[in-house]
Amino acid sequence: MTQPYGQQPGDQQYPQAPGYPTTPPGGVPPYGSMPAAPPEHAPSARPGTIMTAAVLGYVQAGITLITSIILIAGLGAASDADGGVVLGVLVVLAQFAGCVLLILGGVKLAGGVTRTPYLIGAGLELAICLYYLISILAVDDGGFEFVEDMKALATIFPLFFAIMPAIGLAMALGGSGAQWLASRKQPRY
Repeated sequence: MTQPYGQQPGDQQYPQAPGYPTTPPGGVPPYGSMPAAPPEHAPSARPGTIMTAAVLGYVQAGITLITSIILIAGLGAASDADGGVVLGVLVVLAQFAGCVLLILGGVKLAGGVTRTPYLIGAGLELAICLYYLISILAVDDGGFEFVEDMKALATIFPLFFAIMPAIGLAMALGGSGAQWLASRKQPRY
């Protein structure tokens, strides 16, 4: 007697007996286990936009800290002939406040507590970038084309430094992040 390829002698396929239930999709749950929670009560995962905003805040705080140290070194060598040192010290203090708010806000944002310190820190960073942009554009070129070209080149830096806080603000204020933060504030039963 010849057997079809791959089948052993005596190996037969038996049909499913009628009336017996089949195994449910996903297997049989273990005895005594509880069913899964409904989707509205299951803990929601932290959105990637929240973590991205927090990381952007940390990176922006690091960059701002580096520029603050450079500004402090420049202030040490400056003379206070026209009050520029006082203004520089105020800018350094604002930058340090922005660093603290971005780091604290990033921690609180990633933890799902609140986004307020992060939003204030990112807004402060954007205001500082705007101050630098206006200061650069207000420099008198004295009729020299070279100075005008340098002003145009220097305007790139404040615009570059404004990218991360602007993206972080958009992500922190975005829909999925706002929904997740609101769900974290609801009482849990």
